[in-house]
Amino acid sequence: MDFSNYNWMENLSIGNPDIDNDHKKVLEIINDLVDLIENKRSREDFARILSKMTDYSLNHFKHEENYMLDLGFPQLSAHRKHHLNYIYKVSMYNHNLAGNNPPDPSEVVSFLKNWWENHILKVDSLYEIYRTESNAQAKYIKPTYS
Repeated sequence: MDFSNYNWMENLSIGNPDIDNDHKKVLEIINDLVDLIENKRSREDFARILSKMTDYSLNHFKHEENYMLDLGFPQLSAHRKHHLNYIYKVSMYNHNLAGNNPPDPSEVVSFLKNWWENHILKVDSLYEIYRTESNAQAKYIKPTYS
């Protein structure tokens, strides 16, 4: 797996600048993990970055789901399942990090890169297509992050 930094590519844009900016934040956090691997940083740093990803994801998903609800997006339930599966997986990484069998940071980076790229391109893009095709109106309330 390539552990170079994960840079924003225009093909990841779903056509909503506010949500695209949120997704760019994901890439920054993944790049923090890449830096952790490259610089052999501590388990405490790994825990801090993983917690940051978890917090970010929960906050982002909440706002994204509210946006889809306001749009009347018919596939909201299926979309939520994608989010819940992700939250479970990342929560297990967090849980295992505190135990005797911590996850390998490279495994976490691989999962995050694959999941987010697939989710943005194949799942998130669907609600923006729906918004455009149905002329639905909704305002995405940008989350605040620390």
